[in-house]
Amino acid sequence: MTVSLRLRPRLREAALALGGAMVLLATALTATATAGPPTPLTGSAAPAEYQIGTFNMAGGNAEHGPKGDEAPEAVARSVRKRMPAVVAVQEGCGDWSIALWNKLREQQYDVILDPVLQRADGPNAECGHMNSLGFGNSLLLRKDLGFDTSTYRGHELTKNTGRGRETEHLGKEQREMLCVTAPTRRLVACSVHLTHNDRKLRIEEAVEARRVLEQEYAGYTKLVGGDLNDDPLSATADQFYHSGYGFGARGELKETDSPCGNDITPVFSYYALPCRMGESTHNSGGKIDHLFVSPWVEVKWSDATSASHSDHVPLWAGVVF
Repeated sequence: MTVSLRLRPRLREAALALGGAMVLLATALTATATAGPPTPLTGSAAPAEYQIGTFNMAGGNAEHGPKGDEAPEAVARSVRKRMPAVVAVQEGCGDWSIALWNKLREQQYDVILDPVLQRADGPNAECGHMNSLGFGNSLLLRKDLGFDTSTYRGHELTKNTGRGRETEHLGKEQREMLCVTAPTRRLVACSVHLTHNDRKLRIEEAVEARRVLEQEYAGYTKLVGGDLNDDPLSATADQFYHSGYGFGARGELKETDSPCGNDITPVFSYYALPCRMGESTHNSGGKIDHLFVSPWVEVKWSDATSASHSDHVPLWAGVVF
């Protein structure tokens, strides 16, 4: 079997030494633009209910990053229990990704890691433990759903804001959005992580992520999980939330954990609360992790659970696509 890890070439020998076969992927993606819900392609599967999730594994966190395989083992247990279609991971590590694949290969999962740069000009960022083999976004993908690992793209958000190479930002971690498609289903899954300590740059990264989703994946059903490092009513989140949610929203996506369920509207009338709300996903007590889908994807339920090895908690949803 093959573990589909997108690792920088310099990490090849180290990954193989850990016992994980590796594929270096380099295929560009071309999306076909359509209006509204995509028309199913010939031979594509009928809609069905699946679980999807997003989780920041805290590989860069001072408390949780130095941990060993107990972190990926906990994630693997949850995945085996739920059998989700997609899990978007942030702050993942190369060695943790190999461990996840070893734990999940019998369940037929691919694991894609997109290591990010420590700053716009390199080198690679690393997790909080030795020999982490990189740090960045990951995707766990069920093979039976048609995801083609050769379509992976690590979209560079920080650099493409136009400010990523300025002197004031050279010390900042490069932020990216990792996406993989299932072409026969016109389905794309993405994992995104935005800058935490620079609001202006974070908003610009979100604008670039919106451009990529709307233009490069036009006509695809989208499953997008990520740590936006900002709250649901922020200008950052504006770029993802469908414009129908109001309060400045200008994106095209539906939040699975909205208190309004499938209704894309500004206010939940019974409680007079904004629909751009949701359960807390961080130990600070706020919601900064989001799980978005295209508006035509039906959301059955959503739940923020718990985690022993991260300062974030996983966000899960049951959806139909």
